[in-house]
This record gives sequence, C-alpha cells and structure tokens, in this order.
Amino acid sequence: MQHTSLSPTDSTAADRGPSSPTAPTLRSPVTPLPARQARTATIIWGEDRGLPSPGIVDPGTRRILASEPDRPLSLHDSWWIIAVAGVLASVTVAAVLWISAHVTVDPVLHRAALFVHLASLVLGFGGVLIADYLVLVWVSGRSTLAEAVAGAHRLHLPIWLGLAGLVASGALLEPNLASTLTRAKIACVVILTLNGLQALILSRRIAHAATGSLAPTLTIWGAATASISQICWWTAVWIGFWNAEH
Repeated sequence: MQHTSLSPTDSTAADRGPSSPTAPTLRSPVTPLPARQARTATIIWGEDRGLPSPGIVDPGTRRILASEPDRPLSLHDSWWIIAVAGVLASVTVAAVLWISAHVTVDPVLHRAALFVHLASLVLGFGGVLIADYLVLVWVSGRSTLAEAVAGAHRLHLPIWLGLAGLVASGALLEPNLASTLTRAKIACVVILTLNGLQALILSRRIAHAATGSLAPTLTIWGAATASISQICWWTAVWIGFWNAEH
C-alpha cells in the first residue's frame, strides 16, 4: 500500500479546509530594470589651456569652453570710457570756473555755499581717509584683501559726492582765479578727479584677484594712486585754509 507524503504547503492548505480560499498573488506587469551605477561629470569652465593626452583624460570629465574672450565687467572698466569721463570732468571744472567769474554772490548765499563746501570736504576727504585706513589694516594682516576691497568699494559714492559738492560750492565762494595758490588748488581738484576715475579700474582689477596677495604691478599701481590722492587732498585743504586766513 502506497503512502503519499504531503508537502508543508499542502498540509497547510489541508488544515485550512475547503472553505478557506487561497490569497491571490499580485505581480507587477512592469519588469524592474537593473540598478545602474551613478556617474558624475566634472565641468571645467574657462578658456581651453590645452587638454591632456587622450590616454589620461577622465571619461567623466567634460570641458565647456568660453564662447568669447573676457570682456570688461562694467562700463568704467574700459580705458576709453575713463578717457571720455576725464574730458567731461575737465570741461565741467572749466564751466564752474567760468560761472565763478561771472556770478554775483550775496552774503547769505556765500554762507550757504561755505557750509556745503565744508560738509563736502568732510564727506569726500573722510571717505578717502577711511578707504586708505582699510588698506592699511589689510597690509598689517588684520583683515583679508576681500574685506578691504569691499569696504573701499562702498566708499566710492560718498567720495564722489563730496568731490562734486566741493566743485559746485566752490563756484559760489568767489575764488581769486589770479592767485597762484588758487590755481594750484584747481589743478589738485582736476588731478583728484582723473586719479579717482582710473582708480575705478584699479579697484576692479584688485577685486577680481584670486589670491590674498597682489601682483607687483597692482601693488605699485595702488600705492601710486593712494599717494597721489593723499597729496592732492592735503594740498587742497591747506590752500583752502590759507586763503581763508589771508
């Protein structure tokens, strides 16, 4: 007599009895895809300085070349624009001198112009002193180049406003254009204006320096710009004080 052995699955089904339906098995009609290994690509920006030999090029590296050469970052990063601005500034100073020689100023207007002149001196010359102080702090190693450049950049507006206020209010102070000292002061103002215009390009070059140390060319350029600025400002202040006393 044969004995039939039941598998564990059959025994379990038998224990449930005929009244227990078998639970359906759900299968997804979508066949899962095999997992793929993630691959990262390295993107290198900038001009093509020469690729390594094909044998050592990483297959996951792509190089995106610059479509065109570097351009000035702003309008005042062009020497042509600076030259045009210098000519316009010189013409403006000449126009102010002509106005000062043909306008009649009453005492009230003279006092108001003197107040604006002194306030503009504080604004403009004060901004120059603070900017130079920030540079000295960087030279002494107590700040980074980025911090010094950012602080000096924020002072451009008050410096230019102060210089413009000095020129505009000076036309109402009845300057003695025949005086040698007055002419020297006017020359200082023109030099300050031209020096400030070219300093805009210098500040851009320094701001985009990649490292904390400047190239020798930029260092000499910056030192010369700061020296010219200080000499002209202090000379103009001394001449103004001398003319007021004499």
